[in-house]
Amino acid sequence: MSLRIRLFKQRQRFAAAHFTIYPDGKAERLHGHNYTAEVVLHAKRENLDEGLLVPFQVVKDTIQCICEAWNERVLIPTKSRFLKIRETDTQYELALETPLLMKHYSLPKEDVVLLSCDNISSENMAVMTLEKFMDQLPDSIRAVTDKITITVSEGSGSEVCGGKGNFKKKKEMQASIEATVPKDGEA
Repeated sequence: MSLRIRLFKQRQRFAAAHFTIYPDGKAERLHGHNYTAEVVLHAKRENLDEGLLVPFQVVKDTIQCICEAWNERVLIPTKSRFLKIRETDTQYELALETPLLMKHYSLPKEDVVLLSCDNISSENMAVMTLEKFMDQLPDSIRAVTDKITITVSEGSGSEVCGGKGNFKKKKEMQASIEATVPKDGEA
């Protein structure tokens, strides 16, 4: 028998601003979302110890740490081919230049988080959240967990979900990403 533990608490949220740049050179205006992050742990029943699988508080603290780092910040991709970033003592100067538009932003450094990705999208947010989560997850939790799923939602819109061509619309924009937890000796 397998177990699925879903952890979704009020504090697993962050409010952040961003813009998405499309491959054709169009870009969204700078805007914000109230994101939520959900963690699902998959494990086998035989991994229970005294009826417990993992200390929930450790998992909740790990995802909350990620949410806090991005809360009330402007998220900027550092690998976009359309975005040039110049740093001054106190500001990030951004030049967004595509075949279709040219915009310049000047943002206080303290309000910005630079993310190592090519775009700020739901898909990339889910991937980066999972990577950060896995980097911070204690080995004791990895040892008893077979798979971890992270879902990042950005509020109202459409749900992004995959699986055998079964796509549907819903009230939230979500991207889920999952990883199989490597056991000792696996890469």
